[in-house]
Amino acid sequence: MVEPTRLRHRITRIIAATRFPFVDQETWTDDHITIVNDETRRYAVKWEGGVTHPSIVITDKNGEIREFGLVEPPETITTESIPRWKALSDIAPRGRKHKKLFLYVPEGHEEETLRLLEENGVDYDGIRGYRVEEQTLRILPYRTLNDEYDDVIT
Repeated sequence: MVEPTRLRHRITRIIAATRFPFVDQETWTDDHITIVNDETRRYAVKWEGGVTHPSIVITDKNGEIREFGLVEPPETITTESIPRWKALSDIAPRGRKHKKLFLYVPEGHEEETLRLLEENGVDYDGIRGYRVEEQTLRILPYRTLNDEYDDVIT
């Protein structure tokens, strides 16, 4: 069995490569840059609780944040993560209606994630479940608030 941290880093890289942008996404602008924080931490965000390294950071060519993707292991789907999620939501830009913050959580943790976000007033764009199935990563949309094209199973 693959060690959990190594597996999460692999999952992060796959999500970044297949969803930021989607393979055939025509609305992704050429100036968007996808940054992955895996074993190598490439992008830090300072907030009042310290420094965090979001799993996936999308910037434009000028370094302005465009969106965040967080790949969360089961042990971080707790109230202790709320301040970090809130801090990232606060600095994420707004999409059509909601902040461009996507949470990827192990399948089965979507409802708990939704409850934590909504009870604590954290604005977000989407919640996705993930699972490894027959050596393939499956991403299952659970909740999408801004753009229906983000609601894709991969």
